[in-house]
Amino acid sequence: MSENIKAVVEYGVELAGREEKVIEIDGKDYYDANNYRMVELEPKRYPACLELRTLASLVDYLKSDLNGINQERVMVVVENPTEVSVYSQDDERSVRTRLVNVQALTPSIHFAEWEEASDFNVLLQSKFQDRDDRWTVLEFASALRIENAADIKDDGVSQVTTIKDGVASVAKAKAPNPVTLRPYRTFAEVEQPASQFIFRVNKRAEMALFEADGGAWRLEAVNNIATYLKEALAGQENITILA
Repeated sequence: MSENIKAVVEYGVELAGREEKVIEIDGKDYYDANNYRMVELEPKRYPACLELRTLASLVDYLKSDLNGINQERVMVVVENPTEVSVYSQDDERSVRTRLVNVQALTPSIHFAEWEEASDFNVLLQSKFQDRDDRWTVLEFASALRIENAADIKDDGVSQVTTIKDGVASVAKAKAPNPVTLRPYRTFAEVEQPASQFIFRVNKRAEMALFEADGGAWRLEAVNNIATYLKEALAGQENITILA
């Protein structure tokens, strides 16, 4: 502690007519503010929260010890499928500082919204992994042909509509339901969770996907992130990873 700060505190104590309350504990200087609570005169200061975008960059930072982060215990918390934070341990004032915040770069996907066939096809090809039922939905959506309202038969669970069958002929086909898809909804470094969706077509030949897994994908994504970090940071004994 600087002598100037210590002198000011001691002078204030003298003016108040009290005995000196500046003491040293484990190499740090404290001031007894109210006979019960010890306040560190020069608490550790951290730089502004570091903003990152990938899990790989977070791992590199934690291993590099750029800001002396390996000299103390820290907690890495998987906040949700698109956010991870690093916190310092509690100080004497029970204050926890967020040192790093990582926000995933994911595309914006609007479920339960009707899209024209061309836009829906672009959505499937650009924002979903080419796995599971993506090709089945894409093939059906590309072949869909609506001429009038009677072309769709809907019993509330499945839909039967008209699709192109060859160059000139048409045929009836049942829309695939439910379908398993993997939208890009979490960090690129981990497995994208598979979810079930309800695929629907309206009378204007617009299509939409409705989430049907109750949000279970979120838990899977969080666990995938935690597993990735635990493997990548194995051996870093000062780091606790929570999900």
